[in-house]
Formats: sequence, C-alpha cells, structure tokens
Amino acid sequence: MRFLITDDHGTVLAAVEAPPEGAASVAIGREDEPNLLFVAADLYGDGSVHVGHWPDGVQWETLLRATGTPNPYGSGERRAQPPGQVSAHEIAELLDSLALDEDVLDEAVHEAFAEQASEVNNQGPAAQVEYLAGGCADVHALRDLLTDFAW
Repeated sequence: MRFLITDDHGTVLAAVEAPPEGAASVAIGREDEPNLLFVAADLYGDGSVHVGHWPDGVQWETLLRATGTPNPYGSGERRAQPPGQVSAHEIAELLDSLALDEDVLDEAVHEAFAEQASEVNNQGPAAQVEYLAGGCADVHALRDLLTDFAW
C-alpha cells in the first residue's frame, strides 16, 4: 500500500510504501531539535492509519485510527496551486499567448535572480551557503561547488 504525504494544496511531499504485513512509520519533528517529536503515524498495508504521540516521552498513545475520509477536493478535481506556484498548463498557455523572445526571457531570468541573489547576499555567509546548498545533491557536491570558488 502506497501512502502519499501531501500539503494542503495536494503537492506530494513524500511517498511511503507500507508493507503488506506490519506498518511503516513516519514522525514529525523539528530539524533544530532532533530529539523532539510531535506526532507520528503508522501506515498499515491494509490502508489504515494510526496517529499518535508520546505524551510522557516513552509510552505511545494512539489518538486516531482511520481508514480514510472523502477527499474534500473531489476525486477528479484539480487541487488549487499553492500561492507562488504556476502549473505546467499555465506556463504552456502563457508561452502560447505571449510573443516572448528568448533574449527577453534570458534578461528576465537574470534580473529575477540578481534581485534574489542580492537579498540572500545581504543575509550573510550562512544564508549564502544555505541558498547554494539548495541546488546541490548532497554536502559533497556543495563542498565541490564552494571549493571551486575558494582562493
């Protein structure tokens, strides 16, 4: 049984495969406090989910057992795009309806990223490295990138 972890807009954040027997568990915690957990869900191969927490830090307490509820968006309806995101369909429509020269688009991208780069640069070295890390597969790729610019 495959479960999809989505945001409120239906964007898939992760997919979790539950075994036919037993459960796959997912937990929600904070990156800055790795020893602090808020809630967890056991995803079972029969399609059921048990949501719970550890109120005393040790003993698991199930808060909810569920086999699903109707999708509030309807099974065939598209979910709304999150603010700031444009669908592939909308992009295709824009490209079809506007006469955009490739050079104009090149300039628009450069301007947009120059503004974003300026904002990141004004936040200091940690923000700069964090921004660069977003385009790297792992810390080794980030190190390679930064090494290319080291003196």
